Amino acid sequence: MELKKGLNRGPFNDEQADKLNIALSGLDSGQLQWLSGYFEGLIQSSLNNTAVGSRSFGSDPNVDGELKTEKVHILFGSHTGNSEGLAKELHARAKDMGIDALISDMASFKTRELKNIKKLAVIVSTHGLGEPPVQAEDFYNYLHSKKAPNLAHLQYSVLALGDSSYLDFCQTGKDFDTVLEKLGAQKIVPRQDCDVDYVDEAETWQKNFLSAIIQTSSQNTTVQVQDLPSNQVTGIQYSRKNLFEATILEKINLNGKGSSKETIHLELDLEGSGIKYEPGDALGVYGANSPKLVRSVLESTKLSGEEEVETHEGIKTLYDALTYDYELTPLSKTTLSGYAELTGNEGLKKILGDKIALQEYLSGRDFLDLISEVPITLTSKELISVLRKNTPRMYSIASSQDVVDEEVHLLVSVVRYNALGRNKEGHCSATLADRLEIGDKVKVFVDKNTRFKLPENPEAPIIMVGPGTGVAPFRAFMQQREVLDKKGPSWLFFGDRNFTTDFLYQTEWQQYMKEGVLTKADVAFSRDQEEKHYVQHRMLENGKELYEWLEKGAHFYVCGDAQKMAKDVDIALKQIVQQQGGITIEKAEEYVKNLQITHRYQADIY
Repeated sequence: MELKKGLNRGPFNDEQADKLNIALSGLDSGQLQWLSGYFEGLIQSSLNNTAVGSRSFGSDPNVDGELKTEKVHILFGSHTGNSEGLAKELHARAKDMGIDALISDMASFKTRELKNIKKLAVIVSTHGLGEPPVQAEDFYNYLHSKKAPNLAHLQYSVLALGDSSYLDFCQTGKDFDTVLEKLGAQKIVPRQDCDVDYVDEAETWQKNFLSAIIQTSSQNTTVQVQDLPSNQVTGIQYSRKNLFEATILEKINLNGKGSSKETIHLELDLEGSGIKYEPGDALGVYGANSPKLVRSVLESTKLSGEEEVETHEGIKTLYDALTYDYELTPLSKTTLSGYAELTGNEGLKKILGDKIALQEYLSGRDFLDLISEVPITLTSKELISVLRKNTPRMYSIASSQDVVDEEVHLLVSVVRYNALGRNKEGHCSATLADRLEIGDKVKVFVDKNTRFKLPENPEAPIIMVGPGTGVAPFRAFMQQREVLDKKGPSWLFFGDRNFTTDFLYQTEWQQYMKEGVLTKADVAFSRDQEEKHYVQHRMLENGKELYEWLEKGAHFYVCGDAQKMAKDVDIALKQIVQQQGGITIEKAEEYVKNLQITHRYQADIY
């Protein structure tokens, strides 16, 4: 859109016209239509000489204390706490603007209240493989059941969190959006799907939602929704939007000679950052594409890499943009979809329409494979337009800040594999293992996980199930409990491939056992015998004692692979409860569900 040309500048001076042109040029038709209605409301307000209360975010409430808007209900379903944090942000913004708002997690929400709600914000993440978080399951199932009421009286919007590297990106949010609309509810603003790097999109959605609430209120009032200072909610200087460059202090391969795996222990320096974290939190780390892969993509597209391109991080050379700002591996559904549209290739479109075929196609492929199989002449702008933005990889923190002070420790499994005739590597893990050395810096931020925390009562028993790198947060748990005067019993289930080469942090666990910090440990090494043994087998072998711990109030934790391990552990836990409790499988499932709802069963899975 060229405002100056289209409107001959209209009633605006050159500076105003330039600013409007920049602001409006990136908007789609739906957004422009919404703005049209919003501005119409402002015009009518002015024509009617209605008293207009103008208030910015962060200012004092108006004389009435609240705007005359219908009460806004904010429901969240959170797995790690990000949805909960965004819900609290929205609630704070609404209150500051004088909007009457209530906030609730979905597990606590009474479904009978739906008939009384007229304005609803749903903020929800997608858990596992396209599933709702545990606390959202009952509400999700209710809306999809025959008991669900007609919601024609309700206006809503959905903020969906997810990870576009998964096929079921933001599926839970999409499902909520679909079912609410099916039940007659009206969208007040469109659903916003957010990737791992969600801050900007979430903030824009919050502003649009609250502006729409004001616009549809019975009182002609305008409120300017301004930016939320990054440290007002987080309480820290560095965040997702303001990354800290941590120096690598130590890097050690924990696997022994001859191991089929490569697992590195990293120690990063946070000195001077003011960053605080707790056991159970994760560290977001930004990787980069390998120079070899970048050069191969440039050769395949016949581009030099010296071309200047405008990225979400500013103007850069194409080579630097491909290295730091976008992902070339692994191939994501987002990139495949964009490339299919750009090329018009019917074969790719057919694959995108078949979930099983899509999963098979994406497995092991990267962007170089795609452009080699379906070549097309691309400009530098077209090339970056189909790529997924570089997103952080989340690593469970393996240290307690009370012990390591201004450091943070990570446990990283280095991904290397051969697929389609080429040797390939993990985007971030290989960056840490191969391209960064001690003394180098890496961009990081702390991702608070309010749903994976030690019990408030330090004397409560804990059971920890963490095979492979899933053991990382439990090292932090043990460090934290080591500094406590009083500490409850703790039990670790650890598994990996071979005892002699893959027993991660073995000497530390032995020391914790000697000191009494770790009460009990059971290990499973799958390839040390003909018949494979995993952590769930050790759980079943110790079923009687494990159930006794649960009955005494133990908290149960599992960390690691979501696709198989976590599901197997969950099945084993239900079997133990059924057998040892002498109850039906339905009652055992209720027992385990209650552990989850009361935060005594917590999972950090990926």
